[in-house]
Amino acid sequence: MKGRKVTGRFFIFLMILVVVIFLIVYQLLPSGPKEGLVVSGSTSQAYRVQAVILRDEIAGVYSAAYSSKEMTRLESVRQDIRAYHSTILANIVDSQLDLLDTSVEQRALELKSLMNGSAAGSLINAERQLSQAMQARQEYLRQNRREDSKLNTLYEDEEKRKTSISSWRTTSTAATAGTVSFYLDGWESLLSVDNLSGITVSDVRRVLSGATPDASSRLTMPIYRIVSDGAWYVLAIVDESRFSATTGQEFRFQLEGFDDVIYTGSVSAKQTSGSDTLIVIEITDPIGPLIYQRSGWITIGTDMEGLYVPSGALIYENGQSGVMRIDNDGFATFVPVQVLSSDDNGVLVQSVVTGALLSGNRVLVY
Repeated sequence: MKGRKVTGRFFIFLMILVVVIFLIVYQLLPSGPKEGLVVSGSTSQAYRVQAVILRDEIAGVYSAAYSSKEMTRLESVRQDIRAYHSTILANIVDSQLDLLDTSVEQRALELKSLMNGSAAGSLINAERQLSQAMQARQEYLRQNRREDSKLNTLYEDEEKRKTSISSWRTTSTAATAGTVSFYLDGWESLLSVDNLSGITVSDVRRVLSGATPDASSRLTMPIYRIVSDGAWYVLAIVDESRFSATTGQEFRFQLEGFDDVIYTGSVSAKQTSGSDTLIVIEITDPIGPLIYQRSGWITIGTDMEGLYVPSGALIYENGQSGVMRIDNDGFATFVPVQVLSSDDNGVLVQSVVTGALLSGNRVLVY
């Protein structure tokens, strides 16, 4: 029996089969890391987020026991005292009291003229002078009162009500010059510069949700505040997987509804809670129209410069992002980086250690 003759076609077919098998096996085998180049880069970033405004302010307060009825009763007692004095002094000549009465009347007429626009001058000074004239007359009557049981009873009632009212009030002296404002929302105690380091993500969320301040924040009732002309702050909660911020980084922002005002500030502190990061932006620009705002939607943006690395170069070791830098000796060294942003060009990063990663370095790409 004769064997078949091997032709050239068979060898060609065999070679093609070997090549196909090699390519299939090559694709299935794990490939090693490649190399990528680090280059300089920059990007603009914008993010819309709700934020809370924290002002450097001092509030003058009344306690929660404040009652307008008590103020009305005090004035009623004082009117009774004046009326009774007029009765018992009707037939007594007192030139000093006459002068004090005349002074009060003149100051009252001056104040009235300013209020109705028939005269020009300082309304504040006129009000102060009227108060001083009334106090002088009241003190004179008190010091020169006759022994009268009804009058003494009225004075005792007046002192009692004055003491009660005084207990409501706490006087706060502004440490610096500022703008007086009577817009109050009850968050003045929590959202204060002194308490800045203690404010949490949950605190900011409560303010943004429109919640009412808790009982500890409402033990006192502010009646005015003095807003310092110095630094003020914006507190924003961001998702750092979408918007990254570093301490000292400068941002621009604009509050919706105030499209003609753009502020510039820098991140003074950060706090992370779960997937949320609270960033505190310090602003030294004049607060302007935001003196009456507590919260709102802001558009925040920045121009960032850093180093672009291929997307596959980013790895994590013990929760720290970084890249494997190829050194001159061929060995790879882990370099910690902070991710600033990512786009079609790769990942924009910043070296945690200054100078540890430079443009022109080679990195492993997985």
